[in-house]
Amino acid sequence: MSKPSDTPEPAPACRPGEHPARGLTPLPDQAFDLAVRLFKALGDEQRLRTLELLSRGEACVSEIAATFDEPLSTVSHRMKLLEGAGLVQRRRDGRHVHYSLADEHVVHLVRDALDHVME
Repeated sequence: MSKPSDTPEPAPACRPGEHPARGLTPLPDQAFDLAVRLFKALGDEQRLRTLELLSRGEACVSEIAATFDEPLSTVSHRMKLLEGAGLVQRRRDGRHVHYSLADEHVVHLVRDALDHVME
C-alpha cells in the first residue's frame, strides 16, 4: 500500500489549440515597472498605516509623527518615499508640510487591500 504524498500531482499539459490564444498585454512595460514600484512602496506596514491615516484626510508631518510616536525625520523620510512612488502629494503652508493621498485611486488601493484581508 502506498503512502499518500504531500506533493500534488502535476496538472496534465493542455494540448495545442485546446484554448484560444491570448496575446501579450497592450500595456507598455513602463506601466508594469511603475506598478511594481507602487506595490513595493505599499509593502511596508508603517507606510501602509500612514496611507490609511491619510485616507481619512490631509495631515501635517508633525501630526503623523505624533500619531505614530515617531521622530519627524523618520516620517519625513517615509513621506519622501511615498511621494516618489506617486502615492501622496504635499502642500506647504508656512512652516508646515501637509500630505494627502495623491488621488482616489490610492484611496481605493489602501481601502480595498485592508477590506480584502478583513473578509
